[in-house]
Amino acid sequence: MKLLVAITFSLFLFTALTHGQDSGLKGGTIIAPDKYDEWGDAPFADEKVHLDKIAKQAKEWTLSIVYLVIHAGQTACVGEAKARGARAKEYLMNRGISTERVVPVDAGWRKELTVEAWILPPQLKRSNVPSDLDLKRSQVKLQKNCKIQYRGH
Repeated sequence: MKLLVAITFSLFLFTALTHGQDSGLKGGTIIAPDKYDEWGDAPFADEKVHLDKIAKQAKEWTLSIVYLVIHAGQTACVGEAKARGARAKEYLMNRGISTERVVPVDAGWRKELTVEAWILPPQLKRSNVPSDLDLKRSQVKLQKNCKIQYRGH
């Protein structure tokens, strides 16, 4: 099974790296990677289900990098995206994923809290996060001295 996954992943990577060479572009292009998973405001017990799925896939794709792109919600604790990223990274490390393979990204704020998980080969860098849904600081209510929490959304 692991051999089949490794072969499939290698074929995907080869296809991604060579895609577009006959389209007239010099040197070929790399296709845009897809998100592996996404979730919103959830109790940590539910978030662990997503993180366990990510850990399992990252173990199968042994060279991959896990990017966790976190947008805090319109009402958020100060530093919430960073704190959620640190908590998720620690959880994944406790599941056997090395620290250099987990990259949490504080991506600002959106109306609703959002966590996007991208599992990419090291040759592909995380693509830019679309900012069309982002909120400005003036549109956000930041709460001081609070803990990251499920807000029931």
